[in-house]
Amino acid sequence: MTGCAELINTGRARAGDGLSSVADLQAMADRYAFAGIRGTAADVAQAREYRTRLDAIVCSCEAGEVERAIEQINALLSQAGASPQIVAHDGRGPHLHVSRPTAPLADRMAAHFAMGLAWLVVAGESRRMRSCQSPTCRDVFVDLSRNRSRRYCDSRTCGNRLHVAAYRARKQEGAPATG
Repeated sequence: MTGCAELINTGRARAGDGLSSVADLQAMADRYAFAGIRGTAADVAQAREYRTRLDAIVCSCEAGEVERAIEQINALLSQAGASPQIVAHDGRGPHLHVSRPTAPLADRMAAHFAMGLAWLVVAGESRRMRSCQSPTCRDVFVDLSRNRSRRYCDSRTCGNRLHVAAYRARKQEGAPATG
């Protein structure tokens, strides 16, 4: 799910599109178990379109629109050509491949990320994918906290920034007027 959030966040980036080249897509693919599969310019364009659709799915999940999320996930799985299979290769034990071995990189990534979202929906955990509540951040993250209470994509940056601002505002309110 972290890869799904990272892909979505490339489109929500404050400093422009974070998925602007084959190298960007390839770096992400290599981080998320798609190593050895080479991307193309066509994959970048397709990944951007899939990113928009994955973002819409997360928004549906956040809004509690589970039926809508299911429709969106099923449509994306169909378009990406998902065909789950259990495989074992390269010294790795049995694991799940969600797409055909010959599928383009963008299709493989979209199918994999959509299946992750599908598992969350089926498990009743669709609201674990959420947007950061910091007013200066739009990033998506996966809330893996036990009580599902995480509010910020990163408590050290977004969360801390808000807590420090609130502390300073309280201090300012309690400060005696100078004049």
